[in-house]
Amino acid sequence: MNLQALFFLFCLFYSVFIAQAQDPFQANIRPTDPLKPEEQQKTFSLPKGFSISLVASEPEIAKPLNLAFDHRGRLWATTSDAYPYKIEGNQFEKYSDSLKIFEDHDGDGTADAIHTFADKLNIPIGFYPYKNGAVVWSIPNILWLEDTDGDNKADLRKVLYGPSGQVIDTHGMHNAFRRGLDGWLYINHGFNNTSQIKGLDGSEIHLHSGNTYRVNLDGKTVQQYTWGQVNPFGSDFDKFGFLYTADCHTLPIYQLMKGAYYPSFGKPHDGLGFAPKVMQHIHGSTAISGLVLVDDPIWPQEYQENIFVGNVMTSRINRDVMRYEGSSPKAKEASDFVVSSDPWFRPVDLRWGPDGAMYVADFYNKIIGHYEVPLDHPKRDRKRGRIWRITYNGDNESQRWNYPRLNLSKDNIHSAVSELSSHNKTRRLLSLNYLVDQHPNRAIREFNKILSNEFSPSMARPLALWGLERLGQLSDARILNAMVDKQENMRVQAFK
Repeated sequence: MNLQALFFLFCLFYSVFIAQAQDPFQANIRPTDPLKPEEQQKTFSLPKGFSISLVASEPEIAKPLNLAFDHRGRLWATTSDAYPYKIEGNQFEKYSDSLKIFEDHDGDGTADAIHTFADKLNIPIGFYPYKNGAVVWSIPNILWLEDTDGDNKADLRKVLYGPSGQVIDTHGMHNAFRRGLDGWLYINHGFNNTSQIKGLDGSEIHLHSGNTYRVNLDGKTVQQYTWGQVNPFGSDFDKFGFLYTADCHTLPIYQLMKGAYYPSFGKPHDGLGFAPKVMQHIHGSTAISGLVLVDDPIWPQEYQENIFVGNVMTSRINRDVMRYEGSSPKAKEASDFVVSSDPWFRPVDLRWGPDGAMYVADFYNKIIGHYEVPLDHPKRDRKRGRIWRITYNGDNESQRWNYPRLNLSKDNIHSAVSELSSHNKTRRLLSLNYLVDQHPNRAIREFNKILSNEFSPSMARPLALWGLERLGQLSDARILNAMVDKQENMRVQAFK
């Protein structure tokens, strides 16, 4: 190679190095200063017809970790200011790791009241609202927290599963608690931690790094669901009830098949090979977290059956279009959905609301990585955090949809049954769980009515099938009829 060619290569590599050094979105320690929430809001770019608004921010909340909705339509979130260090000994008074409830009384998307349901938690990176309480991960246990007197504060706390073992890495713990159609609670297990989970019936699983598993909500049974992935964080179900997760450090999206193995750091499969891949591409980084699948006509057709994931390195929300090739889902890369010019934007969890909006947990921070930057780096932010709400408003007022406020707290069985046919999947699943969990006897009658009427709404019929199964009332005849039903989803659920 001659001198001129060497000089050219030197200039090329040097220019790339300088470009990366000057790009704040390539920096593990962001070179910019934090913005106030109202300033950050102006940095977002979204497609035409969409808008983003603030639900809550500091000082009312710290760093949001996970989001979820309850049967009253209220948003819940776990927050932490201890992260990335777990709380040791009697240090709880120094930190405000907690589970909070957000109430929006006027329906404008902004929290009017914020309740601290439980405090003195230890990096609660996963949770699920259930009946009058919540199932919550708090190092080293999965806890049951209950509000017995209706004041929006947990006054009963007991261990449901645990202790699960020593936590080595707080960014790879038990997270993304999601309830399936079958009533099980599905949980991701993250990178570099080793856990042992035991059920009251003697069931037991041993996990290391990426895995998914499921548990009963009464503490009775635990089951391994899949093996592998590096650090799954965030998951969602599609219209057929199939589970998808976001994964950090392999590929952004996987569809999880029960008993299957997935790529990890050097771990083998079971001899049958790894499960099929949904995609081959990445989205500019491997720092992927949070996942939501859109299946709601309140958003335009081009976004239906799209999967969105948070990219905490590029400060974007990425988008993929999901299509089936035969029986296999495939993800086609689409243009990014949300782009922020603020490098502190860190979308760690995405959830679909009962109002037809996407909610975003923003772990707003100068530093996000665990291995790229020392945990004790003094510029890690502990206090700032935001929750955002993304809505589609259409091109004019006549195109707007409005879901009524969801509130199933007053024993209104009729409303819950009606919501089983909602176009909004969050409302459907919350209603199914409400009926099975809190009104089982009445639910059996209502589910049988739905399945006996050939004109019942198509959305409600598969849920009624699972409702009877969960209550031990699904007959062989019902299953056989569903297997030859003209509705595709009825056939799918019958075989499942």
